Amino acid sequence: MHAGYIHLQMKKFFYPAIAVLLLFSCRQERRESRAYSFFVAGHLYGKPWKYNNDRPHKPFVDYIPEINSYPHIAFGIFTGDVVRKPEQSNFDTLVKDLSALKVPWYVAPGNHDMGNRELCERYFGDSSHNYRPYREFAYRDDLFIILDGNLHHWNIKGKQLEFLKRTLQEKAGKSRNIFVFVHQLIFWDDDNEFKNIHLNWPPYTPDTTNYWGEVEPLLAATNKPVYLFSGDLGANKQATPYMYFKKGNITYIASGMGNMKNDNFIFVNVNRDGKVTFDLIALQGDPHRLGKLEDFTMP
Repeated sequence: MHAGYIHLQMKKFFYPAIAVLLLFSCRQERRESRAYSFFVAGHLYGKPWKYNNDRPHKPFVDYIPEINSYPHIAFGIFTGDVVRKPEQSNFDTLVKDLSALKVPWYVAPGNHDMGNRELCERYFGDSSHNYRPYREFAYRDDLFIILDGNLHHWNIKGKQLEFLKRTLQEKAGKSRNIFVFVHQLIFWDDDNEFKNIHLNWPPYTPDTTNYWGEVEPLLAATNKPVYLFSGDLGANKQATPYMYFKKGNITYIASGMGNMKNDNFIFVNVNRDGKVTFDLIALQGDPHRLGKLEDFTMP
């Protein structure tokens, strides 16, 4: 058989095969690129009020290069108490110290931050809605909701509750996962399964909240995986450093820093199919010495 004929037949087979492989590879790459991660960090100002700390917690700031290099990192969310004193100089210092982060970040405001509500909202509020302290956004088919637990002392009421209802009604059905962020452990009560979780400052806790009566039913009714993050732990030796608990379709997670022994924050990983996993990071010693977040046992 003539060599030129053989070569021609090989080309007829070879080039279409390469085209198919390249198309498959591009589609696979696009699917892989749908994976993303974000970080969640609570009580960023670190040590409690008796210390003269007017900058974000140094162990976290020192870890920023590792955050920037984390696989698929897209953004970060601070779950409150980002400053100790809500003064403009401290907010300016915070923004300057966090400028090393190569990803955008958001704040679910804490009680310390809202000691000056007007100033805090000007820095971290939703500028597209008159700088309100709560917001929502979508990312890669997932829904993100940031709440302000300070407006009604750990309760989600009034316009904010209407915002939550409307957001869930309009967008939960189109979302794979729903991520909710609020500084306070609004689900905590001294007679439920969270009673042995030690908060940063127990006297600050109200007798009751409307979480179980009004908020939880809204989240449960979505029938989607819901992850509720809080950031009012880990600031002192008495406080629980972090927690994880799944109940129905809602997973409760809290973390924080400041005790200088078990300071921590969390990477959240969402794969291309929407499956969520966690990476609990210790800021002292081996970053993974605290083990898997999902292995946490309720005390």
